[in-house]
Amino acid sequence: MSFNRPPNGVYYLRSAVELRAFVNLLKKFKGYATTLITLYINAERPIPDVVNLLRSEWSTAANIKDKTTRTHVQDTLERIINNLKGEAKAPENGMAVFAGFHMINQGNYEWVYYVVIPPQPINTFKYICDTAFHTELLEDQLHAGVVYGIVVIERGEAVIALLKGGQWEVVKSVEFFVPGKHHAGGQSANRFKRQTEHLAEAFYKMVAEEANKIFLQIPTLKGIIVAGPGPTKEDFLEEGGLDYRLKDKILAIVPACCANEYGVMEAIRNAQEQLKESEYVKAKEVMDKVMYYAVKKSEYLVYGRERALKALEMGIADIIVIAEELGEDAVLEVIMKAEEKGIKVEVVPRGVEESKTLMQAFGGYVALLSTPVWVLEQQLSIAEAAQR
Repeated sequence: MSFNRPPNGVYYLRSAVELRAFVNLLKKFKGYATTLITLYINAERPIPDVVNLLRSEWSTAANIKDKTTRTHVQDTLERIINNLKGEAKAPENGMAVFAGFHMINQGNYEWVYYVVIPPQPINTFKYICDTAFHTELLEDQLHAGVVYGIVVIERGEAVIALLKGGQWEVVKSVEFFVPGKHHAGGQSANRFKRQTEHLAEAFYKMVAEEANKIFLQIPTLKGIIVAGPGPTKEDFLEEGGLDYRLKDKILAIVPACCANEYGVMEAIRNAQEQLKESEYVKAKEVMDKVMYYAVKKSEYLVYGRERALKALEMGIADIIVIAEELGEDAVLEVIMKAEEKGIKVEVVPRGVEESKTLMQAFGGYVALLSTPVWVLEQQLSIAEAAQR
């Protein structure tokens, strides 16, 4: 077995959406007594050492009194050992093995074997026998994903937002009266200017104080985008008192229309290059590609469940795009079939606005093809004729 070219049963998960679907799948399996084996292997752990440990566990399992438990544990260990033999080390992110006999009912068992390569590194080694698979380390990755902070500020108004995984949310709005820069009647220009600057400075400090409270509590904060119309965003950074640790995390200062949800979306759009590791931005880029194909290269695109899966089955799809909104069963079906064919899958999260387009215009499924669509149409016609 080579982890660089995964066989059936080895799944490289590239996003939190895929990881979440797999965790939910693994939670459905139950073993007879402590017969389901969970094995987490970090990249630094030599596979031969793991194999030796499993052989030792196989010998220990011979002492289990219950015959069914003993047989299931030893059989599972043998199969894992046979699959790991010959490998020097795990992939860069480590790997998690989930194997055993799922108990459908008493005396009726189904063999289950999954090797998961997660999107983030596994940093420990664990071997567990239990009645259920242990998914805690994978679930920790769901809660520890990369987070970006966004501050959109204009004169007297600001919003602070967080971009995590496939969605963003405004977590704080700040409003403060700062008069415009025009001269007020009856006041001296210099006095009015000083008052305005003092109020603006107080507002910047208020926004910075809120940003400090929110962002400094996030250990996985990857970076911050500061946005807004005109020079207000630069004035905020100069005068607001943003914590020096946060200033070091500023990735970009970009224009945005206004301090509201539209401004947040514009900030994300204008900082796509700096946010390219975000699942949200990756999903938007995928949908931009889908729309480009739909308009410019429509002969290399099919959509809808039947046609997309047929393209996958025939191996003529370069990429399968599927909406998370279809549910974990649909997502897992595509991931597993695509892994067998070596075809890339992109899952568009619910939180991305383009997810609605994917659902409404394409039925939630799109296949970008390596050959023109007439090849698929020809195969479908042959299949339909054979059924008549």
